[in-house]
Amino acid sequence: MRNLLITRRTVPLDRLEEYAESWARLCAAASAHGCQAWLFRRTDHEDRFIEFVEWSGASPLADDALGSALRELDMIGPPHDSDTWEETSLP
Repeated sequence: MRNLLITRRTVPLDRLEEYAESWARLCAAASAHGCQAWLFRRTDHEDRFIEFVEWSGASPLADDALGSALRELDMIGPPHDSDTWEETSLP
């Protein structure tokens, strides 16, 4: 079963470079666990982002490197909301 962590956050414009570096660390940690990670920016607001981390099987979110990368992102721009979703097949 596939799972998806979706996080929305606002990042101060003066911290965008730091955010990009932290996102790169998250992507590397996610990749090490066979996860996919995507980042999107809102078209009309340079400071608003939505992040996706997808994995199958057991959650890798407690892994030291991945957990640390997530905490770094939270310190740069606290999330507005963050939810974990699971793949479903409706009858």
